Amino acid sequence: MEQRRAAARAVAGQLAEEYPHSPVWMTGPVACGIAHARSDVDLRVLFTEGPVPVLQSRIIDGIRVDLEAQAVAEADELRGYLRCFHILGDDVDLFRTVRRRLPALTVLRTAHAMHDGEQPVLDQAERDVYRRWALADRVQHAISLVEDLDGLFQAGLSDAVDLVTGQLHIAVQQAENTAAGHPLLGDKWTPVLAGAPTPPAASVHQALRQARARLLAALLAVWPETAAPDGHVPDDWLEAGWLPQRYSDGWRLKFSDDTIRLTPGQLAAWHQALHS
Repeated sequence: MEQRRAAARAVAGQLAEEYPHSPVWMTGPVACGIAHARSDVDLRVLFTEGPVPVLQSRIIDGIRVDLEAQAVAEADELRGYLRCFHILGDDVDLFRTVRRRLPALTVLRTAHAMHDGEQPVLDQAERDVYRRWALADRVQHAISLVEDLDGLFQAGLSDAVDLVTGQLHIAVQQAENTAAGHPLLGDKWTPVLAGAPTPPAASVHQALRQARARLLAALLAVWPETAAPDGHVPDDWLEAGWLPQRYSDGWRLKFSDDTIRLTPGQLAAWHQALHS
């Protein structure tokens, strides 16, 4: 890591001379303190005016430093999505937009300003909003995978079932990672960020039950609830395909295109029923 940070500082110094009014950010896994023996370093140069140039990668002491240029206006637009988390059940257009922009938002989440002692570009409030968007994205992805699993299982396509079950396992680990405050760095870094990752489930039904419990724990870590259990939980709510989801307007259970709205008390009752 220190070799890569030294390479980043060397190239950042060169860029400061070449583009004296352009801040330089280090982004990606290395900026988060994660690397392997062949990891490249990612630097991003911000331009306030004029056309954004095409920048060429550089090699410092055998370490590749990849350079990207970005307009400050674009970075400011992205940062605007991190002012608040807002998804309503009957209006998910903003959520769709944020999901499309999430890779770019992840770059912003990982960014450290080289001119400012390598301090994070985002403040804690912005990182918290990113965490909510990223967790909501991973939960929605898990819901889509469960829908696929249901169809593949019913069709008896066992090889495809195994593949999608593995994808669901990764999506759930990523949800746990984002709930713990990590950015979405990609599949290969998922078990590294997880620390002590949970082994894959042995069967589809076990995978669904595991996903349900772990996603609920991740959501409750971000949106804690203290309500007492309230009401009777119908048996069909306990079927393995239902996954929890949290929008700005409250809790819900989701399975394919079916949605059940929950009060905090009903969520607590559902949680209790799962363990009874």
